[in-house]
Amino acid sequence: MSLSTAAVLPLPAGASNLTNDRAKATILLNQINRTNAQVGRLGQKYDEAQLKLHKFNNEINNTKATIAAIEKNVSKGKAQLRSDVIFSYVTNGGSQGNNPLFSKNASKVGARNVYSQLAAGNINTTIASLKSYRIQITQDRGLLNAEDANARSLARDAATSFHTAKLLQSSLKNTLGQVKGQIATFVNQAQAAAAAASASTFNNAAPVAGFAAPPPDSRANIAVDAALGYVGVPYVWGGASRSGVDCSGLVMLAYDAAGISLPHYSGAQWDDTSRVPLIDIQPGDLLFYGYNGDQHVAMYVGHGMMIEAPYTGAVVQVVPIRLGYGFAGLGRPRA
Repeated sequence: MSLSTAAVLPLPAGASNLTNDRAKATILLNQINRTNAQVGRLGQKYDEAQLKLHKFNNEINNTKATIAAIEKNVSKGKAQLRSDVIFSYVTNGGSQGNNPLFSKNASKVGARNVYSQLAAGNINTTIASLKSYRIQITQDRGLLNAEDANARSLARDAATSFHTAKLLQSSLKNTLGQVKGQIATFVNQAQAAAAAASASTFNNAAPVAGFAAPPPDSRANIAVDAALGYVGVPYVWGGASRSGVDCSGLVMLAYDAAGISLPHYSGAQWDDTSRVPLIDIQPGDLLFYGYNGDQHVAMYVGHGMMIEAPYTGAVVQVVPIRLGYGFAGLGRPRA
């Protein structure tokens, strides 16, 4: 009976509000993390679409160049065919004595023999070449049309992703702007606790058996210095210039300055790097987030810090290393 009575006793108003605020803060922090992850993923999908679009555009240009070369050969073949027909008509495929121009009835001889001569000598080869070229033109034009359609589809998908992510980012900003009082304090405390957990994991990283890290590249320090030169540059989705960068754009530019080429998409950068155990992290190593790096990428700069272009509305900044929500692993660019 005493337990039942205790169970129904109301909590003090202050304690009840505190419990509610903690619960709301937990829910809000999860929403913030999920939204950030989704925005980051959409941003990188945009970069992936742009990468594929660039690839298709190159293939389209190459196909156009191929078609132009073929059409040039066709024109050349037509000229050769005309030349061969005239030569055949004039010489009748034989010596001067058999030349229809020297015959008493040249027009009849020419009319009778010109078609038979088309099967002889260069004319037969020219006709075969023309047929082959025209078949190839038809095939390449079909390929070109398919590539055009794919490129347009990718561009539309990228635009849709961009619009969706902007809406999500706006929603996130509004949510953060409405957080006040004790809830905001709890959110900040939870974020600080997550940062402390990351630091603890980083400082206590243990060796990984059978997982030797590749040797660090000497150009990594150049990449770190180049990345630090972008501190304060605004985040721009799909950006890769001094006027604005996104996460993979920052990494791409930094390593480009060191003479190492990386694609403008975090997932592709994951594929182009070697996995590194946390215990062996070196300045210049990349930290990936999301499945196979499809969400976000940052660069380790040393002393437990990393540089990143985080999200719309922020700037390139150096922050403590994050090993919690969404962290996928480390990658080291290959020389």
